[in-house]
Amino acid sequence: MKGKVVILGGGIAGISAKLVNRNAVLIDKSRYMIMAPCLIDVVSGYPEEHAMINRNVDIIDNIKNVDFKNKSIILDNNTVEYEKLIIALGPSQNYSFINGSEYVYGLSSLEGAIKIRERLKTSKDVIIIGGGYLGVEIAGAIKNKNITVIERAEKLLTGLPENLSTHAEKILREKHVKIIYGSTVKSVGKDSVITSDNEYNSDLTLFAGGLTGNKIIGNFDITNKNLKIVVDKYLKSVDYEDVYACGDSMFIENKGNIPMSAIIARSAGITAMHNALGYMREFRNDNWINVIEIGNNYFGTLNNSFINGGTAKFLKKAAIALSVNYARSV
Repeated sequence: MKGKVVILGGGIAGISAKLVNRNAVLIDKSRYMIMAPCLIDVVSGYPEEHAMINRNVDIIDNIKNVDFKNKSIILDNNTVEYEKLIIALGPSQNYSFINGSEYVYGLSSLEGAIKIRERLKTSKDVIIIGGGYLGVEIAGAIKNKNITVIERAEKLLTGLPENLSTHAEKILREKHVKIIYGSTVKSVGKDSVITSDNEYNSDLTLFAGGLTGNKIIGNFDITNKNLKIVVDKYLKSVDYEDVYACGDSMFIENKGNIPMSAIIARSAGITAMHNALGYMREFRNDNWINVIEIGNNYFGTLNNSFINGGTAKFLKKAAIALSVNYARSV
């Protein structure tokens, strides 16, 4: 089977690319797109279907490898040739570097969310490693537990404006969440976490550290950093003229890691497809909106202006609804 343009991965970036060129062949291991913002809802008790969005996928199969020299994709049940390839395989979490990682629970998949939800039923003391987007949002979603957030930096939401950091801290402290700054996790046990300066009881330890690219990219014969494919400003691989990457699969040369959001993923998918079709459009990192949800508190920035309350909630829900509609329109 041969497609002029093939897209690997049907998340926001992948389906945004597909909507630009419906003749492209979209490959994913599932017919469902998992909505990352909804995974925290699943942890809170929502059924798993809440995070599963049905979408049309041209080939449902597991990706084993890519032969870039012969321009073919090796699947479990098929081999697909391509003329141009867009890789949009989504994120994964890597916490294998933690001593005692077998006692750590991640939240980058629906399976992970379900496991955490079940463990919460019998847990009292919860440790969250990382105080970024994921860390503060899940800390706000878990109820009736003793929650501690351990952040190695000196503030929450590192990389975002200071007012968002202080606002997140205020809300979490009002919810009696304990926040430990400037501390590094040394090891995790069945019922404790040892940091650089203390030991804490923990029935459940969650990893909310930064996301990497998909683990399978580590098997590909292509330059990558943190399991993200190194690309130029046009999202083209620095190794292969006919390969592009977008969303959580891209690492832009000389710009470093770009914090991912639905807006950035969508823009990257569109740019990657335009350039695969022959245009020369530079990707622009224009994340004009950031909204954080901590429990029933919504706040963030809109064009660098602080927003709070109903406006922020509306924009957050609208962004999720737009992503759902994108998926269903493929």
